[in-house]
Amino acid sequence: MPFTPPTVFADGTVLTSAALSGNEDALRVYLHRGIAAADFENVKWIETRHIQPPSKEPFTGVQHGVSGHQGGQWAGGTNLRLQFCTKYLSGNGRQDNDSTHFMPQAAFSLQLRRPARILYHYWWEWESGPDLSTADYQASTYDRLVWIIPFIGPYQNAVGSWRHRAQETGNQEGGWQRAYPIGADDTYTQGGGYAAKQGTLVLDYASVGATTMGLAVHSQVDRVGVVNWSASVEAYYL
Repeated sequence: MPFTPPTVFADGTVLTSAALSGNEDALRVYLHRGIAAADFENVKWIETRHIQPPSKEPFTGVQHGVSGHQGGQWAGGTNLRLQFCTKYLSGNGRQDNDSTHFMPQAAFSLQLRRPARILYHYWWEWESGPDLSTADYQASTYDRLVWIIPFIGPYQNAVGSWRHRAQETGNQEGGWQRAYPIGADDTYTQGGGYAAKQGTLVLDYASVGATTMGLAVHSQVDRVGVVNWSASVEAYYL
């Protein structure tokens, strides 16, 4: 049935705050509890032109609507896009260095219109090493690690406050085959160089304007091949 306000104001009626508030409360209950399909069909007071269409960024796969941002991207299977991480972008494998670098195609930059709750989801599958280089300043071959670190907010080159979020994978044990078939001596699952890392980072973010979220990498391993991955973001305005 259509909405009927509890108070109907005739000409000359004194408007009171109690009567106005009562009508607003009744309308709120009707919209949330009692609205029927026939009310939409018989009275076209909600039409397509009243709904704001979202804007979409095709490269990052993110759309922005009235309530916030949503979207993501991934690679795998027949669409596999191999990516790499390396110690030469994060401290050259030095044990006393904690610099990081961006994980390619894992970051989103959102233009927040007001404070929001951000959920950043990621899943990563990579193969680490083998790295048998012999420079003295490095960790020993079997102690070398690569870390993946999710973040929301200003990107920091140093690990800093993100350290507690880091997830590590070891260097592949053994070396490379010297005869056909060329490749690692052992499979990556046998040699400890394979890992699938995933997680969700949630943050209530009060800053308005451009906000970045993504994955940072700190590596002591020369070659880390990212073979399958996905990253997505949800941001709901508060």
